[in-house]
Amino acid sequence: MIRLYVQMLSDCMMASAKREVILQTAFRLFNEFGFHATGIDRVHAEAGVSKATMYKYFRSKEELIHAVLAMRHQQFNAWITERVEALIQERYQGVAEGALLAAFDALDEWIHSEHFYGCSFINATAEFSDPGHPIHEFACLHKQTVTAFIGQIMPPLSTQVDAEELARQLSLLIDGAMVSAQVSGHKDAAIRARKMAIRLLSSYGAVSDSVMKEEVLG
Repeated sequence: MIRLYVQMLSDCMMASAKREVILQTAFRLFNEFGFHATGIDRVHAEAGVSKATMYKYFRSKEELIHAVLAMRHQQFNAWITERVEALIQERYQGVAEGALLAAFDALDEWIHSEHFYGCSFINATAEFSDPGHPIHEFACLHKQTVTAFIGQIMPPLSTQVDAEELARQLSLLIDGAMVSAQVSGHKDAAIRARKMAIRLLSSYGAVSDSVMKEEVLG
């Protein structure tokens, strides 16, 4: 009985590992070549699995794309949360605007990394443009999650400020920076967006003079 359990556990771990390899391979290929341009044959060939194994885990290409985006959604949320917390400790302890500044710093790091191919979710909506398509809807859900995160890390605001609207405006700056960096190659897009964010916060009376001077005027 124990031997059977061990064998079943081993099989589950192997299956999980194969599925992960397929997901990571598909993620890389979708980033580099696009969703529509990347065929299933290339994914399973570069993942080192048979087509039968591929369809065992993903019944269609759209199911694979959705799974890749779900994986990326979890990865991005975990990364941005952890990186912002780390940058606060490194650079912004005691700074009310620190978490938001850290978010733009993290974006700047990502844009300058060798693995930056733009936002997978923006790319997905471009290729699946129908707002009612499940992939488009999932990408929209991801963006709503990011906006909610921005809302959580904004500095204290006056009760007269529409916090949700401000979070949406800041999210526009983040999305714009990603698109600018990807499409036009502007590697300083996140830094520019950060300065715009400080000016935006200043218009709401939500930024200190020292941060305004250092980040924008300095």
